[in-house]
Amino acid sequence: MVRTVLACLSFLTFECAIANSCCGQSPSSFTVLSLEQSLNISTSYSYAQAQGRVYTDPNAFYIWTNKKRVVETVQLNVASAFTGRQQFFLTTSLMHSLYKDSIERGTAQHLADTLIGYTYEAIPEYAFSYWKPNVFVSILMNLPTGKSIYDHAYLSEGADVTGHNQWGAGLGLTLRKVVFPLTITLQGKAIRLFSKRFADTDVSGFYDTSLAILTNYATNYWDIALNLGLTFNHLTPRTLQQSQVTSGSMQNATVLIGAQKSLNDTWNVGLTYADQTLIGQARNSILNRTFSININYNYF
Repeated sequence: MVRTVLACLSFLTFECAIANSCCGQSPSSFTVLSLEQSLNISTSYSYAQAQGRVYTDPNAFYIWTNKKRVVETVQLNVASAFTGRQQFFLTTSLMHSLYKDSIERGTAQHLADTLIGYTYEAIPEYAFSYWKPNVFVSILMNLPTGKSIYDHAYLSEGADVTGHNQWGAGLGLTLRKVVFPLTITLQGKAIRLFSKRFADTDVSGFYDTSLAILTNYATNYWDIALNLGLTFNHLTPRTLQQSQVTSGSMQNATVLIGAQKSLNDTWNVGLTYADQTLIGQARNSILNRTFSININYNYF
């Protein structure tokens, strides 16, 4: 049972990169330890291929037939608990992009934005309850290690954009309920990105928000757990100060399906498929289909 329950952890620790947008969205979920580990290290590889673009009309999805945009991401998550109810985490990624069409072909590589955070378990579950969840409150900080859409672009369709490249701070809330063999997690975040002067323009501050609903079902077969999730992402408009031009808001929804295999009490591996073309009223977004593989190490 211990091996199977460990798989519940990894769904939060490696979904961070796969919902990134072309316009520099930060991770849509973040790591929260909930099984009394003192240390978790997770690494993942994801392959995202763009299917097309939605502009301001959410009902008009322009499917790409003569363009190819592929982003490969290697991500590292480190989380550690330093008291029974306090923990911190760090998420960083290296992204490699390929873009080609009938007249252009190129590649780029750059770090993504780095997300760090402190989490406090505000409401522990000392006794079993069918309805009361564990509640975690997080303080989040976005570090500008990525490349913004307002930095100099070498590839079309934002293929070389890896982050906001703006400092940011915000809050996260995680509710987690285990009624074995089912685990349900609801996680939301809101980060305020602060204004910044780029080479050609001053960009106003804006908000990056997301809401993720994640489920994990621990089966009786070979210590395998099945995952299903839905993530909503939203960026508020940004204003270019010199011209007073305001970008439209960005939003999309991602459907996640995956499985984890616990190798022992310390190691587990997982596979995930994510699709942004299935549901939701996307706006000003490039929509991707993504395959991911991750490896988790837990130290108790």
